[in-house]
Amino acid sequence: MTHGEEPLRFEVLGLLRVVRAGHEVDLGAAKQRAVLAVLLLARNTPVSRGQIIEAVWGDNVPSSAVNLVQTYVAGLRRALEPTRARRAPAELLTSVGDGYLLRVEPGALDLDVFERQVLLANRMRAAGDLAGAAVELDDALALFRAEPLGGVSGLFCDVERGRLVERRLAVLEERAELGLAIGQGPELVSQLSSVVVEHPLRERGYCLLMRALVQAGRQAEALAAYREARRVLIEELGVEPGPELRRVHQAVLAGDSPEPERAPVRVPPQAAAPEPAPAPAIPAQLPRAPVALIGRDAELAYMDSLMREHDGPVMLVTGPAGVGKTALALHWAHRVRDEFPDGQLYVDVHGYDPNREPLEIGEVLNRFLRALGVPASDTPVSVDERSALLRTLLADRRMLVMLDNVRGSADLLPLLPGAPSCVVVTSRRRLVGLVAQVEAKLIELDMLDQDAAVDVLGRVAGRSDIEAHAFRELAELCDGLPLALRIAAARLAVSPRLRVAELVEELQDEQGRLAALGLEDGEGTVRAALDASRRALPPLPSRLLAIIGLHPGADLTPHVVAAMGDVALLDAQRALDALTTANLLSVGEPGRHVAHDMVRVYTKTLAGELSEPERRAATGRMLDYYLHCSDLADGMLPINRGSVPVAPEHRPVHVPALAGAADAMAWFDAERANLIAATEHASSAGWHVHAWQLPYTLSRYLWLRTERETSLRITEAALQAAIALNDDDARFVMQFNLGVALLQFERYDEALHAQRGALEVARRKGDVHQQARALTTVAGTLQDLGRAAEAETHYREAMEISRVAGSKWAEANAHHHLGLLYLTTQRFDDAMPWLRVALRMYHEVGEQCGEAACHVDISTALLETGDTEGALSAARTALAVACDAVSPYHQALAHDRLAAVFERLGAAGAAAHWQRALALFTELGAPEADGIRARLARARAVSVG
Repeated sequence: MTHGEEPLRFEVLGLLRVVRAGHEVDLGAAKQRAVLAVLLLARNTPVSRGQIIEAVWGDNVPSSAVNLVQTYVAGLRRALEPTRARRAPAELLTSVGDGYLLRVEPGALDLDVFERQVLLANRMRAAGDLAGAAVELDDALALFRAEPLGGVSGLFCDVERGRLVERRLAVLEERAELGLAIGQGPELVSQLSSVVVEHPLRERGYCLLMRALVQAGRQAEALAAYREARRVLIEELGVEPGPELRRVHQAVLAGDSPEPERAPVRVPPQAAAPEPAPAPAIPAQLPRAPVALIGRDAELAYMDSLMREHDGPVMLVTGPAGVGKTALALHWAHRVRDEFPDGQLYVDVHGYDPNREPLEIGEVLNRFLRALGVPASDTPVSVDERSALLRTLLADRRMLVMLDNVRGSADLLPLLPGAPSCVVVTSRRRLVGLVAQVEAKLIELDMLDQDAAVDVLGRVAGRSDIEAHAFRELAELCDGLPLALRIAAARLAVSPRLRVAELVEELQDEQGRLAALGLEDGEGTVRAALDASRRALPPLPSRLLAIIGLHPGADLTPHVVAAMGDVALLDAQRALDALTTANLLSVGEPGRHVAHDMVRVYTKTLAGELSEPERRAATGRMLDYYLHCSDLADGMLPINRGSVPVAPEHRPVHVPALAGAADAMAWFDAERANLIAATEHASSAGWHVHAWQLPYTLSRYLWLRTERETSLRITEAALQAAIALNDDDARFVMQFNLGVALLQFERYDEALHAQRGALEVARRKGDVHQQARALTTVAGTLQDLGRAAEAETHYREAMEISRVAGSKWAEANAHHHLGLLYLTTQRFDDAMPWLRVALRMYHEVGEQCGEAACHVDISTALLETGDTEGALSAARTALAVACDAVSPYHQALAHDRLAAVFERLGAAGAAAHWQRALALFTELGAPEADGIRARLARARAVSVG
C-alpha cells in the first residue's frame, strides 16, 4: 500500500473488483482487468511477461503483446496508486526480472480470507468444536458473492474460475458433513438438493443428500435420490454407483443409520499411564544478533504479520550485497524465538563466500539431524532418506529454521519442514523457484533512508552530536548501504582524530571509494561483497556488469546494453534479468534498469579494469547507438530540420520501434537524461563528432519541450567540438543553433553575432540553402531589436535565395516571419498575404509546427481586422494541427489565441482555454506562462466585477 493511501481490498470470489475506502476502483479495459486477475491469483509471486501474455491471449497473441502488457501494467499502477508521483517507483505492482509482482497485504484478498477461515475450521474440527467449525465455514462460503472472476474472459480465467468453483463445492460438502455430524440434516436438504441438480455426476452430493433426508425422516425420498443417482451415472458415464453411495443405500434399505462410524475419543486410564518418553533435543543454534537494527521497522512488522497470518511460512529475505539481510533475519529470529519452543536450527550455506565452496545439501542435512539428536550411526546414506527423516523429526514440532546466504533454490526443498515450523532464507538473489514451489513470501531490502543511515553512523562511531551536516553527506556517499555505513563508522570509531568531513572528502573520489570502505584485514569490504555477487553470475552478465560501468546515464535499456556489449538483444535482456535477480540492478520503469550508487561506483571500478581498446570500443558503440536512435526519432518530429548526414560507425542492430511523432517524443522523454549524459561525455572525452551531432539531433526536441538552459549549454559545447574538427558544416549548424538558443533568453546582441557567424560560414561555402536559413534568423533578431527596415531587407533576400536554391521550407519561414513583421507593426492587411503563402508552403513540406504557428498568427490578424468568425476558425485549426504534431508548446499557443477570440466575442470559454494554456506552458517551464497568468487573472477580475 502506498504511504498515505487507504488500504485496498481485492475481490475475485464474484465480480473482479478492487475497493478503496468503500469506493470501487476503475480497473480499465477488459484486457487490463485480465492482467490484474493473473497477477492477483499469483499474488506476492513474480509472473513473467510471457506467462501474462499466454494467460491473457492464449494462442491469439498480437505482435504488440509485450507493449500492451506494459501499457496495462502502467494503467493498473495508476489505478492502484493514484497519488504516486510520476517518476516514483511503484510499491504495489513492481517489476521483477522480466515480469511483475503484485503485493497483496494479508487479508486484503477475499480468496485468502476464505482459505484462512477454512484452515481455522479444520483446526476447530480436529479439536472437537464441530459447531464452531460449521460457523467458520458458513462465513467462508458467504464470501462467494457470485461466479468467481466475473467480468473477466479468456481461457486462463475460465480454468481458474472452474478451479475456484470446484474449491467452493468441496468446502460446501465439508460444511454439509459437519452439519450432519451435529444433526442439522433437515436444514440441509434444500441446499443439497440444489447441489445434485447443478452437479449431477458428483456421487458425494447424493450421499450427503440421502443422509440429510434420513435425518429428516424422509427415507422414501432418500431411496428415490439413489435411484436418480444410479440412472444418471449409468446413462452419462456407463458405471454403477460407487461403494460409499451403495453403502448408504443399503443402510437406508435395512432401516439402519447411514452415518459413518466415528472413532470414539479414547482416554487412557490413569493407572496405565505410560512412562514419559525422553524429551527430544531442543537445538538453539541462532548466532548472536546485531546489537541494534535501525531503519527496518516496516520489514519486521511485515515478518510478524506473515507469522500471524500463515501456518509455517517460508520467508525469503533478499537484497543487494551488504544491505543487511542476515542482520534483519537474525534480529527477527531472536525477537520471536519464544514462539518456537521446539528449537531453532541455523546454517550458513556460504553461497557467496570467496574462500570456500557452498555447503552441499547432504552436509546441511547431517548437521540438522545431529542437532536433533540423531546418532551418526543412524543417519541414512541417501539425501532423500535424510530429508525424509528430517521431516519426520520436525513433524508437529514448532521450530524456526534459518538458511543463510543461499545462492540458488534448487537444493532447498529437502531442507524445508512442513507447518507449523517457520523457515527464513536469506539470499542476494530473488529465488523465483522457491517462491513458485512453496509460496515463499518475499521481504525485499533496499538501502536505508538518510535518517536511518545517519543513525547507524552515529551509533557505531559514537559521534552523533557533532558534524551533523558532514554525517548526512557521509550517509549519502555510502548510498544508505548498511555494510558501507558500518565500515565508515568503524573507521571513525577507531580513529578519534579523523574528522567526519575528512572521511567525506576521501570518499568523494569515486575511484577510491571502494578501497576506502574496506577493513584492515581485507575481509568484509564492500568491494569483496560485490565481487562475491559477481562471481555467482554466469559469464555474460559478469562481463556486461563491467561494460555498463562505461554508461554515463541514470538507467539502462536492453537496447543500449546490447549495443555496448555487441550482443543480441535477447542475450542483453537475459543478462539484465540475471543482474536484477542478483540484486545488482533494480527495475525502475518497465524495461529500464538502474543501479544504486554503490553498485554504480563498483561498475565504474570494473570498467576501469578493462583494457583501453575494450573501453573505447564499448563507449563508441554506446555513443553510436544514441546518435543513430536520436537521429531516427528526430526525423519523425513535426518540425523541419536541416540535411546534416548522420552516419555512425557502428550502426546498432537493435533499435526501439518508432512509428511516428508520438513514439519519437515518448522515446526522447524516456531517454532524455541518458542522451544529455552521453552528449556531455562525448564533449568531455574528445568524441568531437558525437559532441556536435548529438546536440544537433536533440535541438528540435529540446525546443519543443522549451528546455532552454539545457539547449544552450550543450550547443555551446557542441560549437567548440565543431571548431576543434575544423568542419564548416558542423560549425554552421552549431552557430545557427546557438543563435536560436540565445534568442530564447532574449540575448539579442549575442544571438545576432552567432547568426551572422553562421551566415558568414554559409557564404564562404557558397551554400545557398544555409544562407537562406541564416538570413531569416538574422532578420528575425533584427526585428526583435526594433530594426524593422533591416529585418525586411533580410527577409526579402532570404526569400530570393530560398527560391533560387529550391529550399521550400526556408522560403516558407521567410514569408511567415515577414508576415509577423507586418503583424507586429499593425499592418494587418499587409501581413495576411505573406502568412497565407507561408501556410501553404508549410503544408506542402509537412512542417506541422510552422503550420500551427501560422494559423495562430492568421487568427490574430483576422481578429484585429474584425473577422471574429474567421479568427475563431483559424485558432481551432491551429489547435488541431498542434495536437497532430504532438507539440504541447504549439497547443498552448493555440489555446491562448482561442481564449483571446472568446474574450473578444464575450463568450464563455476564455478562462478555460487560458487555464489549459497556463498548464501546458507551466509544465514546459516556458516563460510565456507569466503572460498567460496575467491574462487569466484579468479575465477573472472582469468576471467577478
